Amino acid sequence: MLSSSSNQSISHLKTYLCGNDVFDVVIVGAGPAGLMASLCLKTFCFKVLHIDNQAQPTLCGKADGIQARTIEKQLDDLEDHNDPKNYPTDHIDLATHLISQGAKAYGVAFWDPADSKRLGRTSKSQVCPEFIDVRERYTLLLHQGLIEKEFLREIYNRSTCREDPIVIRPAKFINAQNLTSSAEDFFDDGHVIRTSIGLLDPNIDDQELKADDDSKIHEEFYVRSKYLLGCDGARSDVRKSLNGRIVLEGHSCNVFWAVMDCWVQSDFPDFKLKCAVHSKRYGSLMIIPREDDLVRFYVQLKIEEDSERADWNLEFCQNRAKNIFEPYSLKFRQTEWFSIYQIGQRLANKYTLDGRILLGGDSVHTHSPKAGQGMNISMLDMHSLGWKINLVEKGIGKRKEIMETYESERRGVASDLIKFDAEYSALFSGVSSSTFSKNSKIEDTKVKIVGEVDAQRFIDVFKKNISFITGCGAIYRTNVLNALPDADIYKKRKYTKIQSPLKPGERFLPGNATRLIDGEVVQLEQEVKMDGSFRIYIFLGSAQLPKINSCLGHLVNTGVKDGERRCFLDRFKSPTGKPCSIFDCKKPKGCNPFFSLSLISSGEQTEWEIEDLPEIFSQKFRSQVYSDDQVNYYYGDDLNLDLNLTPRKSLAQLKPLSLHAKYGIEEDHHEGGGIIVVRPDGYVGLIADLTQDGWETLEDYFDGFLIDQSSKCLI
Repeated sequence: MLSSSSNQSISHLKTYLCGNDVFDVVIVGAGPAGLMASLCLKTFCFKVLHIDNQAQPTLCGKADGIQARTIEKQLDDLEDHNDPKNYPTDHIDLATHLISQGAKAYGVAFWDPADSKRLGRTSKSQVCPEFIDVRERYTLLLHQGLIEKEFLREIYNRSTCREDPIVIRPAKFINAQNLTSSAEDFFDDGHVIRTSIGLLDPNIDDQELKADDDSKIHEEFYVRSKYLLGCDGARSDVRKSLNGRIVLEGHSCNVFWAVMDCWVQSDFPDFKLKCAVHSKRYGSLMIIPREDDLVRFYVQLKIEEDSERADWNLEFCQNRAKNIFEPYSLKFRQTEWFSIYQIGQRLANKYTLDGRILLGGDSVHTHSPKAGQGMNISMLDMHSLGWKINLVEKGIGKRKEIMETYESERRGVASDLIKFDAEYSALFSGVSSSTFSKNSKIEDTKVKIVGEVDAQRFIDVFKKNISFITGCGAIYRTNVLNALPDADIYKKRKYTKIQSPLKPGERFLPGNATRLIDGEVVQLEQEVKMDGSFRIYIFLGSAQLPKINSCLGHLVNTGVKDGERRCFLDRFKSPTGKPCSIFDCKKPKGCNPFFSLSLISSGEQTEWEIEDLPEIFSQKFRSQVYSDDQVNYYYGDDLNLDLNLTPRKSLAQLKPLSLHAKYGIEEDHHEGGGIIVVRPDGYVGLIADLTQDGWETLEDYFDGFLIDQSSKCLI
């Protein structure tokens, strides 16, 4: 039985907490960010306590857009064949469930008053233009409650103990303390965070609960954990408990929007597209197609006097939408959800103080919802954090080096988002961008709608940022995980000669190949799912067997010579034999589960058989040997494609490529080949030549953040 909401009795929850007071991770907040954290951590075999102060999951409304990159990660997040034995036999994966329920928006239209002052479509574009290299070219749209439901289902499927509650609710986070500074309270087992939580009355109205109201607490419990994750939103109790050491910095302005999910009847032609609609007199709105023919409206609200806010009820907002749509008719049949929000952009000064209490999602960044970024960025925050915790806690990763990258990478993405959102929101609202600037006195600024939206600039800004909007343009800078040319490892080694469109700190691009063992055409980037391992792609070019054996010799290097390093497969292991993930049972027997190897040979393979390869590929990774004989395309933005072109027209401009060519790897049998290291989150970490120096560069890369067990290196 899936146990995730208020159907749990108080007595059952008390019994559970009395018998379980030590966890690996405590998660506060069961929105999309918290659920992504739980999903990842359960995949990595951690014991998780997850609490939320709402009596039940989201029923309707809130966030509703899943962008291309997030869809890509959800497809990557699940082993969808040969499932572990604890999976139900009729299991359908997370992404498939979500895609089957949501609406797909492939296009976006821009509507403005023409010279005749009559509303008309001025531009049309693809949601995900051809120059963005993704498989799923749409935004998936469904309300947050459905998304939460599918995450809860998947978390349950990955749980080792099905009787334990997935989310304890309603439960309130009270406070937390890091005990490492207190000698008498220090715990050698690493469970250094003591958290106080209170079970709430299950009949409590969500609106009754206030941050400082403890009157509804039935009983208080103390638990210990290695980490505390604050995923509890913009009003985060976890953040507030840190006594002002982590704060949201930024501003809001006097611009308000209504949001409502409705079933409508209208002669407007573009309800199946995402639309930005501007009017001369009544401001702007955005429409989003949703599941079951539902339509989401974002409607700009006009402030003439402060007293006018009292009139902002559902009827007022729907009438405003009708005015903006003129001369098209608009009849509201039924409304599922309605709310009003104020535009603001805020970013936390830090994501963590100590690498033990960490914040993510809306607790560290807030912005307007119109670009559909909040839920996506929040989920990917936790996706990024989960595998890093896994490396550290399994004894393979260096704590300081790895945990520091969480804030530097994810805060950088959030900062870029907020800059874009400020410009986008200003243009959409028809106000000066200075209204959203950091130095203006936002709280004192009154914005009145005058209808002066720069339509062309609005469209240009949207198109310029489309890669970022889809999530595919989120780029990480140089650190120990991203070996760009200025990385420390290149102070003593040359950067690769490979001229690749792939870059460390950017997502691994899709590619097609043929699996040799059975002849199936596969999507290479999806062949190894999210199992916590580093994916090592070895591209052989057209090398023949003697060269292949020589190139792969490093993988069986036992370090018999004095001072010679053993192969990374032997050096970087969990010292206690802890699993990498629940999918270790699918790994080749005797292999290091923290690394997955794939071998790609150029063209149709007829010169050798898999059995001719070294044992690591002839036996252990034989199902991950591929032939590069399929058509691939490089969708580079240097093609300067017209975003108004249809996908087929723009595709016709592209030249078919081999996978080697797409990734910029030479296929010459003497000098060709290359190594690509992809991090557990699908980002490229390193590109190296297929030479002994290239292998040594790879060893240097892993030395930067992993613990060499062969030399008994400790942190």
